[in-house]
Amino acid sequence: MTRPMRWLILAVVLAPAAAWGIYRLAKELGFLDPPWNAEHEQRRTIVVALFAFLLLLPIFLFGWAAAWPRVWAMFGVVNGAALLVFAVLGLTAVRRLWRLRHPAADPAPVPAAPAGGPDEGAGADGSSASEKPLV
Repeated sequence: MTRPMRWLILAVVLAPAAAWGIYRLAKELGFLDPPWNAEHEQRRTIVVALFAFLLLLPIFLFGWAAAWPRVWAMFGVVNGAALLVFAVLGLTAVRRLWRLRHPAADPAPVPAAPAGGPDEGAGADGSSASEKPLV
């Protein structure tokens, strides 16, 4: 058996254990729990996008430095597309989180007061609070 074949068999055997370990780590860190508010959801998206960026950028730079050998050409295209997708997802999440935390930057429309409605201080009989005698 050749050395590359041994590495392939080792990778196939260890892949389920690695996947289970990553699943347990994600579960313990709370990444698999439903988000408890909109901010938490956006923060998790940002963290995932940053980790994907940190994983994919060195691969992309290594391939770029090696002038993308013929075998790696398709992998480089997929890697570049993944970098763009995660960058867009991360920036979109950052923008949404900014809007959630700074609502004054994006003011909501103020509903118009009804015309000709009763005064706010009017009682049930239509008299205002200032007309009622003090007891």
